[in-house]
Amino acid sequence: MLRVLFAAAALLAPMPAQAAWKPVNLQKDVTLRAVAVTGPAGFAVSGSKGTYAVTADGGATWRFAAPPESAELDFRGVAALDGKTTVLMSAGEGPLGKARLFRTGDGGKTWTLTFETRLPDSFLDAVAFRNARDGYVLGDPIDGRWFLLRTRDGGKSWARLPGPAVEAGEAAFAASNSALFLGPGREVWIVSGGLAKGRIAHSRDDGGDWDVIEAPLAGSQTAGLFGGLALGRNRAVAVGGDYKDELRAGEMIALVGEVDISIPPHEGTPRLLEGVGRLDAKTLIAVGPRGTSISGDDGETWRQVDTEAFHAIACRAGTCVAAGGKGRVGVWTKD
Repeated sequence: MLRVLFAAAALLAPMPAQAAWKPVNLQKDVTLRAVAVTGPAGFAVSGSKGTYAVTADGGATWRFAAPPESAELDFRGVAALDGKTTVLMSAGEGPLGKARLFRTGDGGKTWTLTFETRLPDSFLDAVAFRNARDGYVLGDPIDGRWFLLRTRDGGKSWARLPGPAVEAGEAAFAASNSALFLGPGREVWIVSGGLAKGRIAHSRDDGGDWDVIEAPLAGSQTAGLFGGLALGRNRAVAVGGDYKDELRAGEMIALVGEVDISIPPHEGTPRLLEGVGRLDAKTLIAVGPRGTSISGDDGETWRQVDTEAFHAIACRAGTCVAAGGKGRVGVWTKD
């Protein structure tokens, strides 16, 4: 059983030299909820109105390459397996046939529908891959358990796993494609809300067995943990807040260790945070619709640095890309 530790006021560690978001916005009024980085100048974003767009030149030019006849879908999850292979997740209601997974192996020229569910109450929340073969999809609870899918062939086929049990009212927030994320070895993490406290489910064996713990962040029907990032073996950071009250101040970041959960010191007033990424070995960046927070010491202390509005973030090799409402996209490059 993990014990909960609340971090007292502490001196914030020195921050790294801070850059800023460089805007490379889409010329399209859509809400973007997922992003994948394939290289220093290559990345993809996805979201509402059937939007899936890719760039190979850092956002100077964009190519829209969504599956055909998908304008009514909400692509809240994207995973880039390599420069041409991508898995795209739509998060619509199951009974309407909008909870789907697509795969392309040619950069979006052609797509294959690889999964669709019309189960009552089904809604897909996040997709993540460990490598080019092994991936997972998280969906809203059905029959008292998380709806969980796994692929072992790069998204060509999917099988349902028995997800961990949930409490009545518990739900994932499909805000940033990071309510499910993967750690070293065989670790799988799920963060959630909808209850009086946020909850964290953690598996060390690819979803076979789960430990479920309560996080010391206040929750409600519209609040809790929205996303997270694995920091190492049995260690992660989770972020959250209240989507009905984005300006609500409070503790929005939880640092999960092997034997404890702590609330790290945060300079400034943390608001709703929905996703978090790693810029380099020590620098983490968390984003939300009311601003960006940065840690220069691997999550131990944090500081809000701007009021830029984003929902999702993904990072690779010193480049982070964030995406949000009204086609907003930003790039943060390590100095």
